[in-house]
Amino acid sequence: MAPCQISVFDFLSYDHVHLPFNEGFLRLLKAAYPNDRVLFSAAPGHVERLEPRLSDLADITFRPCEPFATPFGVSPHNPLAGRWAARRCLKVIAREVSGHPMRLTALLGFDANLLAVIGHRWPQVSSAPLQMILHSPLGEAMLWRSRNPLIRNADLITELGRPLPGTVRIVALELGMKEAIGDVCPTILDSVMTLEHPILRSEWAQNSPSSGIGKVKIAFAGHARAAKGFDIFVELATNCSRDDIEFHAIGHASPETDQLDMSALVRKPSKEPLLREEYLNALRGIDLVCLPLHSRAYNFTGSGTVSDAIAALKPLVLFRNRTMEAIFTRYGPIGWLAEDKHDLFVRVGELNPVKFARERSSWIDNLSAIREARNPAALAQSYAASIGAANDGQFDGPGI
Repeated sequence: MAPCQISVFDFLSYDHVHLPFNEGFLRLLKAAYPNDRVLFSAAPGHVERLEPRLSDLADITFRPCEPFATPFGVSPHNPLAGRWAARRCLKVIAREVSGHPMRLTALLGFDANLLAVIGHRWPQVSSAPLQMILHSPLGEAMLWRSRNPLIRNADLITELGRPLPGTVRIVALELGMKEAIGDVCPTILDSVMTLEHPILRSEWAQNSPSSGIGKVKIAFAGHARAAKGFDIFVELATNCSRDDIEFHAIGHASPETDQLDMSALVRKPSKEPLLREEYLNALRGIDLVCLPLHSRAYNFTGSGTVSDAIAALKPLVLFRNRTMEAIFTRYGPIGWLAEDKHDLFVRVGELNPVKFARERSSWIDNLSAIREARNPAALAQSYAASIGAANDGQFDGPGI
């Protein structure tokens, strides 16, 4: 197969944001197409942090570019300002892909503006496939939509109701998401493919030490925001703290939850962003990850925190949702699915450390299987088959 170029752009990430996923995605691409040249463009601070992590791979060019930014700090929810910013991003892409034999272009993250401008105008730029990676914006959009008709008629849910060009695919990063999207936006269903969130082998825990019948350490992981359910976690800790259960918050504090009474937490959110290695080391020291994010949001979100828990072989307790049900169906249970807040509190309140230790063993076996399957090299073959099917206009091959 003759070498081609693969162009990858991330206009939304900065500094450390999405570094593990972006590294995993580039490793997946190089495993799928080892002879192709890869160009990665993103904000300067992000590029500088990502490039050293991939120094073992050849033929990847890192090029800083201007991020998505609206004029005068206007909210990106404003469609006039958002579309203007998206058109600037499209010009960057058009300039970089012009004159090259292209395998594909990937956009790592998008909102309504980038979907409207880049996704729907893509055939004017290139005949090669465009992959648009869906992170968390859709989950957030499902929980809140503006009452302003101008904004509402240009938001992400509205844009997903418009058919995409045949060479454009939205990439969902978790099992079950495609079906959830199809329930809300059936028009777009044939343009959605699934790529299970890559998990870096370099971040795998070598083992998962158990608390045995001692204290069970339950942790909230990630940014301590109300949108991620941190307020529910604090309430859980307040109501369910016992001598044999500890509650920890591993991640960055948020001004919106700083006023909460966190006296029941053994570890409180950090006022400064944690270094990645510090975060992973803290995660390795706990027994159970609790993610009480609203299930409606989880149906449309490929959670990096879930991937972190899998990498660390840590079972999860969280609200039942489409993505976790799909994971349990494919790989087996990896923890508890609570039906609602009351059920979550009952499960944790009645937790028996001895019984938990027995269940945990089988959960870790299933977590190990997921971790192996989501190694970028393991995902490469089915992902390449999906790209090939898209090129043929079929798009019904493996990985869909």
